[in-house]
Amino acid sequence: MTAAPGIGRLRHRARLQAPTGNADGGGGTAAGWADVATVWAALAPLAARERLQAEQVAARATHRATIRWRAGVTAAMRLVVQGRVFAVRGVADPDGRRRRLEILCEEGAA
Repeated sequence: MTAAPGIGRLRHRARLQAPTGNADGGGGTAAGWADVATVWAALAPLAARERLQAEQVAARATHRATIRWRAGVTAAMRLVVQGRVFAVRGVADPDGRRRRLEILCEEGAA
């Protein structure tokens, strides 16, 4: 079990966003994102990799974001930190005490 980060380690201002369907003016919907909350987060890199895909180099980096516990955070969401977009891949309450959430996320994901 990892210790909860101190208040000083939650130094990144992050926008938690959920997917939305916006009217596209032609009778359909266009995918978009809406801010759900603005939170303080600790952001730590875990791994990075590059691969050749469709004759282009695709770079991916995985991170762990730690925030204070809040209900409703799911893998369908994303985090935006200083213009960087992180797709949420998993959410865990590591000690089950509703004190913090650890969010596994991927930067550069399509």
